[in-house]
Order: sequence, then structure tokens, then C-alpha cells
Amino acid sequence: RSFYGMPADSQWKRPDGDDDEDDIPFNKELDYSMDNVIVVDNLPIVPPEKVEKLINVLVKLYSKIGNIVQDGQGVFMPMDPNTNESKGFAYVEFEDVQCAAQAVEQTDGHKLDKAHVFRVWRFNEVDRILQVPDSYQAPPPPQYRERGNLRQWLLDDKARDQYVIRYADESEIFWNDGPETKEEERRVFERKKWTDTGHQWSPHGTYVATFHRPGLRLWGGDAFEAAGRFMHNNVKNIDFSPCERYLVTSTWADRPNDKEEPEAVIIWDVRTGEKKRAFKNEGPKDKPMEPFKWSFDGQYFAKIATDSIQVYAAEDMKLLDKKSFKLPGVREFRWSPAQNVFAAFIPAQDAGQSPARVVIVEVPSRTELRQKNLFSVADTQMYWHPDGTYLAVKVDRQKSKKTTSYSFELFRLKERDIPIEVLEIPTQVVNFAWEPKGHRFALVHGDPPRVDISFYTMLKEGKAQVTLLKTLEKKPVNEVFWSPAGHHVVLAGMKSLNGILNFFNADDMEAMCEDEHFMCTDICWDPTGRYICSYVSAFRQPMENGYVIWNFAGKAQLRVNKDKFFQFIWRPRPPSLLSGKQEREIRKALPEYSAKYQEEDRKAKELAASAATREKEAKRAAFEEGEARRKALYLEWQHDRRQLRGCLTDDEDNYELVEETFEEVLEMKEERI
Repeated sequence: RSFYGMPADSQWKRPDGDDDEDDIPFNKELDYSMDNVIVVDNLPIVPPEKVEKLINVLVKLYSKIGNIVQDGQGVFMPMDPNTNESKGFAYVEFEDVQCAAQAVEQTDGHKLDKAHVFRVWRFNEVDRILQVPDSYQAPPPPQYRERGNLRQWLLDDKARDQYVIRYADESEIFWNDGPETKEEERRVFERKKWTDTGHQWSPHGTYVATFHRPGLRLWGGDAFEAAGRFMHNNVKNIDFSPCERYLVTSTWADRPNDKEEPEAVIIWDVRTGEKKRAFKNEGPKDKPMEPFKWSFDGQYFAKIATDSIQVYAAEDMKLLDKKSFKLPGVREFRWSPAQNVFAAFIPAQDAGQSPARVVIVEVPSRTELRQKNLFSVADTQMYWHPDGTYLAVKVDRQKSKKTTSYSFELFRLKERDIPIEVLEIPTQVVNFAWEPKGHRFALVHGDPPRVDISFYTMLKEGKAQVTLLKTLEKKPVNEVFWSPAGHHVVLAGMKSLNGILNFFNADDMEAMCEDEHFMCTDICWDPTGRYICSYVSAFRQPMENGYVIWNFAGKAQLRVNKDKFFQFIWRPRPPSLLSGKQEREIRKALPEYSAKYQEEDRKAKELAASAATREKEAKRAAFEEGEARRKALYLEWQHDRRQLRGCLTDDEDNYELVEETFEEVLEMKEERI
């Protein structure tokens, strides 16, 4: 029943029939949710004479967030009648729910003093907390769910590769197939708003990661089902260990005055989702923390600290031997891609009294394998060969205010005592790149935009000697992209050079093809080295967005234009399980395999051509059938049509065809000869 004892569904009227809005009884349900009340726990327990002072502290703190009811009187602190002291918590009532929510977010974890750190929650959560049973009851174990084969794509009959693209708010995964294959047949997966910012594959291609405001998700299997969730607010960067066992997520504040993230870097176990260790950012909160770098096998990860390199063991996530690698002044380090060894660069110290040096250190023994002193150093860069055979250190030396010299210190890691050769370069070095499988490297040097590209080898007739193979002069190139299989390289003129692509055969030292992808911003090879993709990302260039897939010889296989196209990433492949001997045997039998696949390609092209022909014939037959049906109806309705019109309007002989020609001058131009 409602107010005044009347039935809830009756209408109240004045006896005289004159209704007034002010006289109609208030029939709205009262709000008992108390969403605007918060509970502040972990307060000091104080006697009655100090209660008012503590309440004033709370009023001063929470009045900055929102208005407290009754002009600050909405703070209540319960007292214990047995001890005549406060109970260590208080209620704060705000005028609106939004202020209460902000108070919980901003003051939970607030440090009043060393012994009292606030624990704050909404009043409505108290019932939930009180309903927690005193005795622990283990939750039922989760039901096992079959994820399927996470590497199913490797069993493809055609040995095709996959890639993921992102444009606007769409994400799609495709097979890399021939140009005759339709888009619907190539598409593996598509989803709208799959990620907030982008995608990233794991090193072996098992998972694809999507970024979200609350954290990160991993997807895998045939249907790309959820394979892991890692809660790390506002995650901006991730890195997998090379073995895919661990995942590192990193975040930092967007602005200097934003709330600092207590855990800037978190390391997770990929398979179980367990948080293995977290690190706090000791530097500026709006800057990323010094990144961790993984050893080649994932046993160790390390980062630069003050005058040292901190190396952690992945097994227990603790500092190796409980101490850092002491390297005073160290500025940069890089792990070898093939063994647990790192190279570190230490700048000159004591105003040049102590020269700069490069040291190569073994882990975990801490043995210094090699050291090289460098003098008058302005800048350095280190480049490991992909199989760890060589290390190149580019050294820029400032001879005078206007003169800089360039050279490379080339370390041979697989030889005894690690010998070093020095290669002097007379002009500015623009780019450097090792051939992934081989002993060659490409060097871009000179004054842009027209530069020279020199190819060198570390072996001359089987002997260890740096030798120049060939120099291409005055080319519009600023980037070098070697095929993962070696032998072929793309010499690219990116950004201001408008996407000029030179497909070069490093074995024969001759260009195979030269083409252009206008405004190209990024280039990436597929894992096999058979195809390469160039694309224009909207992140860097708002116009001409899309991608082109080429074969290694420079023939365009697929061109796709997409507005707001952001990302293209090939799906990586895990390392081969074949031994070197087995791979050599396969290369010997390559002509046999090539003939087989060429025949399959020929059949596929014929099938596609015949399918296109059948489709055209079907469309023609449907058109002719429709025309015959329309002609039959035309003749069927001819008699009725003539009766309605009163004349023979269907006979063409009764009409006269008149043709008229109109001429118009569009432009006139005079030229004197």
C-alpha cells in the first residue's frame, strides 16, 4: 500500500475535483543503495578526545574530491564501547555517486603515515565481504577445454604463410596465395574491433596478441580462440621470450601529472597466466622503463642499470648470483643471437683519460671473452650477425668540428681469441645490414639522397679476410632488406625517396627488377624469403594507404588499397627441426620438388581459368534466358497493347530514324613552328 493507506493503484483527487501538483502525494521509491557512501579502513585507533581531529583530516582529504553531505558533517567514525576508542574505520557520505567512485579510485592505498595505509571501498561491497565464509572452500577446478593444435597452419598442403592486417577498426588474417585466388578463399579470420591499438605475433607464430585498455589477450588455434588474458592496465608494449614461455608487458603514464602505475613492467608465464615478477619504474613515470632484453634461448633477461647490467635468471626471476655485472658508465648492450654472450659499449671516462671500449662477456660465468679500446669516439652502433658468427661495431670518430671519420670493428666470434678486423669507410654511413644466412653484408654510404651501396664478404676464397665484392654508385637508397634465406636483397628508397624498390641478386651481383611503391613507409619479408610486402601505413602517411606483395624477383603478386590502413605483419615460423645435413639434401633435390610444385601451380591456374570461364558462361546463359523470357512476354502482351493505344506502335517500319550530330569546341591552342 502507498501513502495515506490508499491502494497503490488508486488515483488520489481533491474532494472538490480541483487537482494541484503540490497536493499529489509523493509516490517515488526511496533509494537505499547508498552508492554515495564509502568505507575508509586502516585508520588509527584513537581515544574520544582525538576523534574530532582525525575526522577533520578525513574531511580535508575528501572535500578535495567532492562535496560531503551536510557541509562536511557526513563523516561518521564508530566507537568501540568496550575500549572507548575508535574502531579503526569511518564512513564518508558524498552528495553524488560519481564523487564516491573517484574517492575510492584516488585514495585506496593512500599513505597516512608509515603504519596506516588506507583501504577504501564502496559501502555496498561490505555485505559481499561479510558474506565470505570463515573457512576456505576451494573452488571447483575449471573444466578442461581443448584448444586444438596451436600450430595447425604449419600443416597447410601448399606450405603457405599467413599475415594479419588492420585497417580502420577491422582486423583480418589471410593466406598468402596466388593472384588468381579470390579474397574470400584466402581469408582465414576476420573480426571488427578486435584490438584497440594493434597486433603482435609471438616469435614462433603460435599466438597473436591484441591490446586493450585493461590489458592484453592472446589468441591461437584454427579459429583464433582466446588462449590467454593478462591484466595490466593501459599496456603499451609487450615482448615475448624467444622460446615463447614468458611474456613481458610494459606501461607508463600518458602525462607527467597522471597517476603512476605501481607495476610498470610485469613478466608472465604464457601457458599458465601466472604473474612471475613485477618491476616498478624508478625513472620519470611518463617515460618507459629501461627495456629488458632476452638471451637467445630465453634463459636470461637483462637491462642496463647505473654503472652495471642486471642479468636475471628466468627460472627463478632473481638477479643472477645476487649481483650485477659491474661495468662503470655502460651505455648500451646487446645479446648474441646464438649463445649466452652479450656485447657492451662503455664510453670514454675521466675526460678521455680512460678510452671507450667494447667488451664481450659470457653468461653465467662472467668471463670477459674480448675487449677492444676505442679512441676519440663520437658515437657507436652494434650489429650482431643473425647466427652469432660476427659482431660489427660502427664507430664514428670526431676528428675536428667539421670532420668525422667512420669505421667498422669486425669481431669473429667463432674463431680462436676472437680476432678483430678494421674496415675504414671514407664517407658517411647511412645503413648497415648482415646477410642472414651467409658471410656478406651490405653497406649504404655517401651523401643522401644519391648514395653508394657496397657489398662485402667476411671470407675470401675460404680464408678470413674482409673483401669488397661490388659497389653500386649513386642510387636513391636509404634502407636495405635482406631476404631471411639470404641471396636476395631489396634496396629501398623510403620516406622522402618515394618508395623506389630495387630487387637485387647478391649471388650474381645484378639487379633483377626496379619498381616503385609510392609513399611506402614499411617493408617486411615473409619467413621463407620468397615474398616481400611493402605498405603505406596511416600511422605515418594519411594518403595512398594499402599494401603490395611482391615475389623475391620484384613481380607484384597482389595490390590492395585500404583507407586508414595501419598494419601488416607476417606470421613467423618456428625454427626448423631439420639438421644442417637434411637441409643440404633437400637443396640438392630442389629441382625435383620444384617440378612437382610447378605442376601443381599450373593445374591451379588452369582450374582458376576454367572456373572463370564457367562463371562467364553461366552469366551469359542467365542473361539469354532472361532476354527470351522478356521477349515472350513482349509478344504475349502485343495485342492488348495495340488495343489500348489504338495504333500499331510496335512496328519499326512505321518509324523514321533521324541522326543528328552536335559539335562543341572544348579547347583551342595555337603553336608557332
